[in-house]
Amino acid sequence: MAPNDAEWKLQRKNITKIVSTNTSVSVVDRVQEMEAARFLLNLLDSPDKLFDHIKKEAGSVILKITYGYTTIPKGNDPFVDLAGKTMEQFADATVPGRWSVDMFPFCEYHPSAVEPFLTLKSAIPTRVATRNGVQAHGQRDGDAAPTVY
Repeated sequence: MAPNDAEWKLQRKNITKIVSTNTSVSVVDRVQEMEAARFLLNLLDSPDKLFDHIKKEAGSVILKITYGYTTIPKGNDPFVDLAGKTMEQFADATVPGRWSVDMFPFCEYHPSAVEPFLTLKSAIPTRVATRNGVQAHGQRDGDAAPTVY
């Protein structure tokens, strides 16, 4: 996580100024309306995949507003799937008691003695999947729209 320092506070202040303008609100409204229409069309095509459509719509709105990335209209989008997988891995890694140091706090002060028990098995695949996903599934042929932010 990013530290809550002066730079972080400045970034939050700048984003608040940008997001709270009438122009940006109208852009966000248009994006949400467009994605809601796509959601309804996808839901008509396959009503049994309701939760998948909801996840895709939420991810599509966030990616469009934040990065100007337009997701694939039908089917799965690689970035939306990558975000979902990353959230699952983060949730798994933050389960209380998942790591030895959670149950045995003294492990924090003696890392060499307990190093064989502490592995990066969950961190390495997450980093590799994220890096590969971003490189392999970059914006398709330069069709990114400019963002408000």
